[in-house]
Amino acid sequence: MKSINLLSLAQAHDSLGLSEFSSFTDYYGVGINNHEIDDLKVLINEMLTLLSFVNIFNDFYVGYKIQHISKEFDLLRFGDNYIINVEIKSESTEEKIKKQLIRNQYYLSHINKVIHNFCFVTKTKTLYQLNYSGGLDVVHLNSLVQLLTSQNLVKLESPDSLFNPSDYLVSPFNSTSKFVNDQYFLTGNQENIKGRIIADVSTGTSAFISLTGGPGTGKTLLTYDIVKSVRSSLRTVIVHCGQLNEGHLRLKQLGWNIVSIRDFKDYDFTTIDLVVVDETQRIYANQLDKLIGDAASTNTHCVFSYDKQQTLHSSESRVDVEGKIDATGSTTKYKLSEKIRTNKEIANFIKVLFNNKRNNISVSNCANIDFDYFTDSSNVKNYLTLIASEGWEVLRLTPSRYNTEHHESYAQVSSQNSHRVIGQEFDNVAVVIDEYFSYASSGRLIYNSRTYYDTVKMLFQNVTRTRKKLKLIIIGNLQVLSRCLSVLK
Repeated sequence: MKSINLLSLAQAHDSLGLSEFSSFTDYYGVGINNHEIDDLKVLINEMLTLLSFVNIFNDFYVGYKIQHISKEFDLLRFGDNYIINVEIKSESTEEKIKKQLIRNQYYLSHINKVIHNFCFVTKTKTLYQLNYSGGLDVVHLNSLVQLLTSQNLVKLESPDSLFNPSDYLVSPFNSTSKFVNDQYFLTGNQENIKGRIIADVSTGTSAFISLTGGPGTGKTLLTYDIVKSVRSSLRTVIVHCGQLNEGHLRLKQLGWNIVSIRDFKDYDFTTIDLVVVDETQRIYANQLDKLIGDAASTNTHCVFSYDKQQTLHSSESRVDVEGKIDATGSTTKYKLSEKIRTNKEIANFIKVLFNNKRNNISVSNCANIDFDYFTDSSNVKNYLTLIASEGWEVLRLTPSRYNTEHHESYAQVSSQNSHRVIGQEFDNVAVVIDEYFSYASSGRLIYNSRTYYDTVKMLFQNVTRTRKKLKLIIIGNLQVLSRCLSVLK
């Protein structure tokens, strides 16, 4: 995205044909419709009456969106002394304006401590500013003009270089303090689904609710945010289908009612209003049947949060969680589809790594993807210790409880395994791909050594835990090495 002079944008709209103006805005990466540009012209004309210097309209980013989060700003201008943000509305309420500017303050404060947040309402030609205490002030337009003239502009290739999405993607487990202190925001899609689920639960519309979403869609955060919103009015319990992690234990210390599915078999449903089942795809058939039956007999609401693709053993796949929930006949379904955790390049790389026939997907920026190649697994063990000390979260495959498996020969026992990191996320993730991984004739990644759990699905679970960087440690596997070399150019 390129910065643009607002006068240039307005005059181009007035003088160019539709196709020419479309090409013009595409060049700058500006997304703006006719209604929005008409509102922008009102602001420009008002500013021109105060100061006709063209430089105050220079170097604006119009309609910028933070990558992977879809947070959009109408007008942004960056200086090394402060950032200026201006939202433009035809009309709005002060409550809505304040809410949006507080949200903008949150996202921009990671870049600069001094932010000037404004909202200009064109119908009344009123300029609002968020003050330092989080309140809303009506100010004269000259306040904005003076700030624009005094701003020490910085030149950027793109605002993307300033924003780190992982700063904003809070995990209830890995960023527990931020989560409990409300230091995060949901996306518009998450907010919409949250409101509908809370309405369903509060009004008794749906006895059973399913919330689904793939890796990186923010399903866990939304699930726990919903519980946080209703804990004061409803008796809730979160049932986690797996081992409780450190984040779970910290939340329990703060009074959250969280239990592992294995400890839920004798629970008294008459003492609860809402049961939220997290990672439901890992539940056993008899556990799910009993839970549904107990909930139905006591009129207890249930929210089932799951991703049916994230099973780690064949027995979990055979449960048909979705079919059993649908069979209740009173299920309302919600689905998260927009990835907000994994950056686009890593998401694309994972797709081509797990299928070597997928050659129509571009991995354009490889800066956050790295790999190493070894032939001696004893060197790998030492190397894993080294990179763990450098800030990499080294994730290993979960071994069988009954037999020794090959991947245990190089794995660090102190590293978290695939089952322990379900629902968690980390900035930098490292995984090992040994010589038993290969590609089937279909292009699909497979594993050629006997394991109790599904090795390919465990690897997928591990690599999709990353928010920012991914490192592969390849052991004696020329096929996977060649695949990485062919896509990471």
